[in-house]
Amino acid sequence: MQEDYLLIIQLNGGSKRAFSVIYDKYVGIIYSYVNSILRDDLLAEDITQFSFMQLWKHRDRISPYRNLPAYLYVVARNAAYKEVKRQLRAAKYMNFAKEHYCDLVAINANYVDYGLIVKEIEKVMSLLPESRKKIFLLRTEQNMSIKEIAESLGISPKTVETQISRTMKVLKKALCGMGFLICFFLL
Repeated sequence: MQEDYLLIIQLNGGSKRAFSVIYDKYVGIIYSYVNSILRDDLLAEDITQFSFMQLWKHRDRISPYRNLPAYLYVVARNAAYKEVKRQLRAAKYMNFAKEHYCDLVAINANYVDYGLIVKEIEKVMSLLPESRKKIFLLRTEQNMSIKEIAESLGISPKTVETQISRTMKVLKKALCGMGFLICFFLL
């Protein structure tokens, strides 16, 4: 591991060449390790890249006496486990939404009529009070923060939050009533 010792010293100094050598040396084994956990090529690639980004980000704090492959394995393992937890939470949320909000058991985004969704949103928006509609459009179309909206309209941020929340509830209710489970995740 004398070679890694010298590479880490160079990496500590910001050497891109040393990073490139380390990357070429360990990318394959880190990718294989992550893919063995996730069994997903694309996610494994992303997490492998993330692991090396972390190496570069923390390059000045890595001890030359450290076991470099072990460091990379730990970073990759932690990122992979975090992804698995995220996927489990998403699956639980999907199941909860299916059970509690809609009778729809499954949805395939290829078959969603987005034009119909847009028309329904426009219909619901036309029924809203003008002030609530304005607040919601400032937030969604102009990407203004709650604070910016409050300042521009001369109202409290809490009022802005309340109006946005009420609008979201009305939209979700209308779209779920039409069987658009996917809209829970778009809104």
